Amino acid sequence: MTDASGLGKGILDTRRIGLLALVCAMQVVLIALPFYFADYLSVILVLTVISIVGLFGSTTLAVLYLCFMVAVIPTWMFDDILALPLDFKFYEGIFALILGVSGVVWLLDGRLNWSYRTRLDRPVLLLVGLLFFSMAVGLYYGQSVSQMLRDVRYPLCYGLFFVVTWFFDHRKTRTFLFLVVGASVVVALEYLVEFFAMVNLSVSGSFFRIARLEGVLLPMGILTVASMLLQERQFYRRMLIGLLLVPIGLALLLTVGRGMWIALIVGLGSLGYLVWVDPAGGNRRSMRLATVLFIPLLLLVTAYVFQSQTSTGVGDVAVARVSRVAGNYEQDHSIAGRLLLYGRAFEEIRRRPLLGGGHGVSIQILATDIEPPTLVTLGGVDSAYLTIAMRMGVVGVAAFLWVYLAALRRARALFLNTQDPHVRLFCMVFMAIYCALLVFGIGDATLFVNRLIFIHATFLGILAKLDREYDVERSQA
Repeated sequence: MTDASGLGKGILDTRRIGLLALVCAMQVVLIALPFYFADYLSVILVLTVISIVGLFGSTTLAVLYLCFMVAVIPTWMFDDILALPLDFKFYEGIFALILGVSGVVWLLDGRLNWSYRTRLDRPVLLLVGLLFFSMAVGLYYGQSVSQMLRDVRYPLCYGLFFVVTWFFDHRKTRTFLFLVVGASVVVALEYLVEFFAMVNLSVSGSFFRIARLEGVLLPMGILTVASMLLQERQFYRRMLIGLLLVPIGLALLLTVGRGMWIALIVGLGSLGYLVWVDPAGGNRRSMRLATVLFIPLLLLVTAYVFQSQTSTGVGDVAVARVSRVAGNYEQDHSIAGRLLLYGRAFEEIRRRPLLGGGHGVSIQILATDIEPPTLVTLGGVDSAYLTIAMRMGVVGVAAFLWVYLAALRRARALFLNTQDPHVRLFCMVFMAIYCALLVFGIGDATLFVNRLIFIHATFLGILAKLDREYDVERSQA
């Protein structure tokens, strides 16, 4: 598996990036259409396409394809249709394929030394190393091995970072951002289709809340589009990019996700900060700040129009959920249940605060929403920091924060110093998204417990590679 960034050209040259769009379109068609004929046919066709891309394509194309696939294919399809033996997920098989072929190329190229260093190598390597150490801790404390394997499979996806820093073509940075936006639009359309399939528009006030793990792509997509609007100068392109906010914003509304709304505000605030400190802002600074302020206004107007035309009661549900946070939160079962889980997590953390209980640690909670009420075993809670502290202790939380805070520091420095518009755009997107997600992580574990870690690892790897390329160019100047 090679690419055009110094390892030669693969059969699927990364410069022919139109192939990525074609393969993604084929992915959708090959999953949807064969269900009219036979379920197993879809699996065979998808496996064939993925194998071709993984074995004969470039690393860059394979990584982009992996990120798109894990984002747009629903969880139930991975579990029920695209299942692999030994409880492996399909995307884990593709990840293993990418790791294997990349490792062979790395060895054959005589790279046993660690000559290509980035500023994020150490924190990411420490985090991945602590994951293995935490497994040993879990075995020492006698944690369930099956629970341990379920818990560790997602954080280990951060290993994709090293594939990206070694083999990803950094010239495809803008393509990756467009892929994030495209995946966000696809997820938004999936949300809208599901919503209209469940509600009865003839009944005023009918509402069906949609909440799936892919939903975190919605604020990520909005922040990426917002960054593109701030960097784009041509009016018609700004209009075309701005139209993408409509489906993504509507889908974000339908989630009624208070945490995601707060994260979006934090991300937009980060964009406002970057506009303010941008040394190249000049006379356009006021207009760009106005653009940042206009985005939430546009989302509110879109939500109001949607509510008035459908009468589905979305606005009433949103107001009720927000007001319960400010008022009597005990009436909100989701908040009360989450606080109860947080309490159990704190009890577990107090037992082993430094290194945690190891991967495989679990808590039990009485699920009263099941008839009859049943004890449920959970390996984490809806908080990235509490989940990491349970498994890896304060040391794990510090290592996790070191990765992202160091990345944010590099993104800010690179944004302020480079003149490359593509690099500046990527840094702006990175800071907006990960300032938002680090806040979102207080009440959600998405940065540590689901398959979207592939996207996060790719973001980190691209940033590290851009930072390295900037250092090389500066030293040669």
